[in-house]
Amino acid sequence: MEPRDWSLVIFTVLSQAAVGAFFVLLALGRQPDRDEPGPSLAGRIGPLGAIFGVFAASLLVAPFHLSAPLQAPLALVNVGASWLSREILFGMLFAIGLVPLAVAEWQAVRISAWHRVVMGLTAAAGVAFLYCQIMIYMLPAQPAWNSAATPAAFTATTVRLGLLGVAAALVARSDRAVKTFRWLALAGLLMLGTETLVVGVQLASLAGDVSAAAAASATRLTDDYGSVWASRLVLLFVAAAGLGGALASSQTADRSRLVARLTYAALGLVLVSELCGRFLFYATRVRIGI
Repeated sequence: MEPRDWSLVIFTVLSQAAVGAFFVLLALGRQPDRDEPGPSLAGRIGPLGAIFGVFAASLLVAPFHLSAPLQAPLALVNVGASWLSREILFGMLFAIGLVPLAVAEWQAVRISAWHRVVMGLTAAAGVAFLYCQIMIYMLPAQPAWNSAATPAAFTATTVRLGLLGVAAALVARSDRAVKTFRWLALAGLLMLGTETLVVGVQLASLAGDVSAAAAASATRLTDDYGSVWASRLVLLFVAAAGLGGALASSQTADRSRLVARLTYAALGLVLVSELCGRFLFYATRVRIGI
C-alpha cells in the first residue's frame, strides 16, 4: 500500500464514524441531556459538536492522498460526471449542516422547526456522501472492490462506530440514560458480529472471479496480510466481550464507572479494528490488466 493511502484510511473511517453517529442520534429522536454543562471547553461540547470535529478532521486529512493536495478544491469542478467530486460536495454540505446544529447545542437553545429542517437536509447530505464514497470504489477493473462487500463493509463501519461513539458519549455525560445505552450496546454487539458476513461475501466474490487479479487479491488478504486480518477479527471479538461486559454491568447502579471504562475500551478496539480493515481494503487491491 502506498504511504499516501493512509490518508484515505483515516479519512474514510473517521468520516463514516461521524455520519454514523449523526444518524444514531437522529434515530434516538433527541440529544443526550446537557442540563449541567461543564465550565471547560470540553465540558460544553456536545455530541453534535464532537461529530462536527471528527468529520472536519477527516476532511482535513483527505487531500493528502493527492499528488498535489493544494489543488484539491479543483475536484469540485466535475460534479456531473465524477463520484469523487460528488463525495466532496456532499461532504461539505454535511459539514455545513452540522454547524448550526452544533451551535444550538453549544448554546443549549431549544430545537426549533428550522433546526429540524436543517437536520433533515444534513441527513440527506450524509446519505448521499456515503453513497458517493461507496460508488468511487465500485470499479470493474478492481475485483477486490467491485462487489457487495464494499458497500457492506463501509455501511458496517458507519453503523458500528456510530453506535459505539454515541454509547460512549452517553456514559461519559450521564447515568440517566441507562435504557438507551443498553439498546445501543445490544445493537453494537449485533453489528460487531456482522463482520463475519462481510468477510464471507468478500471471499466468495473473489473466489467467483476467474481473473488473476482476484486471485492475487485473495492471496494478499489471506496470506500476505493474514496477520492483519486475524488481528482485526481478534480486536472485534475482544471489543464484543468488553461491550457485553458493559451491558451486563449496566444492570447494577453502582457499576457506572466500570460500564464507562468497558465502553471506552470497546470503542477504542473497534476503531483500531476498522483502521486495520480499511488498510486491508486498500492493500489487497490488484488491478486487472496494466
